[in-house]
Parts: sequence; C-alpha cells; structure tokens
Amino acid sequence: MSRGVGDLGGAVCVVTGGAAGIGHAVARSLRDRGATVVIADIEERALDTASRALGVEGIQTDVSRPADVERLASETVRRHGRIDVVVNNAGVARVAPFEELTHDDFRWLIDVNFWGVLHGVQTFLPIIERTSRAGFVVNTASMAGLRAAPRLTAYAATKFAVVGLTEALDEELTARGSHVGVGVLVPGQVRSSIAASERNRPGGPAAPIAQQTETPALIEADVVGETVADAIERGDLYIVTHADRIESVRERHRKIEAAFVEAGSRER
Repeated sequence: MSRGVGDLGGAVCVVTGGAAGIGHAVARSLRDRGATVVIADIEERALDTASRALGVEGIQTDVSRPADVERLASETVRRHGRIDVVVNNAGVARVAPFEELTHDDFRWLIDVNFWGVLHGVQTFLPIIERTSRAGFVVNTASMAGLRAAPRLTAYAATKFAVVGLTEALDEELTARGSHVGVGVLVPGQVRSSIAASERNRPGGPAAPIAQQTETPALIEADVVGETVADAIERGDLYIVTHADRIESVRERHRKIEAAFVEAGSRER
C-alpha cells in the first residue's frame, strides 16, 4: 500500500547528513517544492555554510548519539509544531579489504550507518505519527545493501541492515494501518563527499583519504535529490537511482534461488 505525502508544499522535513552530497541535494529539492526544511550534520562549519546557501535551518547533530537526535527532533517540533518527513541520510564509508578493517572501523560504520538510522526511526516515527496527517521516513542505504562488492564488507553489512530494517518496518506499518510510509534509498555511484568521510573517523583516518573515482555511472547528487522528493510524494518503498544496475541484483537473486532449488532436490 502506497503511503506518500502527496504535495510536499508546507511539509516540515528533517534531513540528516544535510551539509553535503545527497543530503544537501535532497534538502534543496524539498525546499524547492515548498517544504520547510531543517538540516542536520556533524560538521558545524559545513552545516553553517550549507544552511546559509539553502536558506534553511541547521542543527548540529551526531546521529550516532541518541540524545543528539532527540534534541534535533524536539527543537524542530518546538520551532514548527510538527514533523512530516525525516530523511535518515547521514552515512560514512571505509573502503578497504576485509583483512585491513579493524573492530574500530566496523564499530564506526555501524554507529553512524545503522545506529544513526535506527535512532532516527525510533525518535522521529512516533512524532510523525502523532503530529502529521501524511508522513514519510526515508532511510539511506546503498546498492551495496542489495548486493555485495569487494572492499565494502563493513559498509555493505551496515547497508544490508538498513534495507532489512526498512522492509520489516514497512510490513509492520502496513499491518497496523499507519498513515506514515517508509522508503529505503539505494543509490549507486553519486558525486558526493562520502569517499572522504574518513576525515571524521574517531582517531583520524586509518589511511590516506580516498578520492571518488570518475566513472560513466557517476551521477550528480541533484538527480538523487529529485528522485527522493518524487518518491516521498508517491510513497515508494524502494528508491532507486541507477536502473541499469538491475542485472547485478538479479544475479544475486539467481544465486539465492538456485540454492533453494538445490535444497529442494536434496529433500526428494
């Protein structure tokens, strides 16, 4: 069942990780459709610059800390009386072979990419259900949450978790007839600063900061911003940016289906 917000005009929206990249682009698209937007980010200087450029409010937030997310929500409600949409977008990446990843690497990615989303859902969903007539929650995952890739074991683990969380949440919201919808953003390669997110890694970068590779598949964040805004209005569960990547997802599904077929043949 589709549970979109329809017209975003007048909606009160919160976007985490809103100082750059996908979050910044989503905030711009929501603003351009007449929404009141509050952006959050861990980097105060970047947040101030982005909020001035967009003409929206900014609240410094570390999404890995539940108290920060609760403060973000309560301050937004204090200023605007309600919340209609939240985009749990803040995320980080560590690109390296599995044997080079430490427990601290995994902990950092899990704290931001998974716990940050979970804190957002736990904090904002009850407020949206209570204060909004038509609400929506977007959780940012990745194509790496639909099919794995080398050097992304920690990142993929967190993004698969976000996909699973969102799918299960959608089932529950549907079952209890909630007027709030939920969607998971699964972008492919997008021009953003996530490749350099290790600058914020506790203790400093574990290695020289990676540079984003220019490829034909790389799209501009503004394209994603419009895609997300459209999906919120429609109520899409899966928010896809790279339609041409469908074959890689099908390949994973074929392997899973083949395993079930093989298991069935052994049972006979």
